[in-house]
Amino acid sequence: MSDRRTIAASDNPAVLGGVRAKNNGRYNGDGRHWATPPEVFDPLHAEFNFTLDPCAAPATAKCSEFFTEAENGLERSWAGHRVFMNPPYGKEVYAWTKKARLEQQNGALIVGLLPASTDLAWWHDDIVGHAEVRYLRGRVRFLTGGPYRASGFFASVVVIWRPLISQGLQPDSK
Repeated sequence: MSDRRTIAASDNPAVLGGVRAKNNGRYNGDGRHWATPPEVFDPLHAEFNFTLDPCAAPATAKCSEFFTEAENGLERSWAGHRVFMNPPYGKEVYAWTKKARLEQQNGALIVGLLPASTDLAWWHDDIVGHAEVRYLRGRVRFLTGGPYRASGFFASVVVIWRPLISQGLQPDSK
């Protein structure tokens, strides 16, 4: 495990666990917290009427109810919420997609803005067969809190986990 820490790194277990995950080379960058631009969020909010942002900072939260990194949205229930999730595009993405799939089984609707990493394990474990994928044209230009917007060096997608309970489906055993 490397001792290298990105800007704004923390002692969050998901972050630390992600350091040991496979295929993490594509996530090195200048910090992990890039805010969702309004041109991406606003149409989704109009469609889904979000009630919770589980991985936010007070300055970037998209919903009135949100969890900061210190509050650790991975350890809190999302049941009954309409969730907008833009997790840190870092090594812990797998923890967030797994949480979304599990909360889907508890009745939450989750819409995630994620890297289009179709070759990684989390994509196959938590998205394929579990969620709808909407492809975005071009690269998302995230808000970074500075004087410019930053694009990832990968495409992003919108992933929608619809509540299984409302569809009358049984949760899987993964």
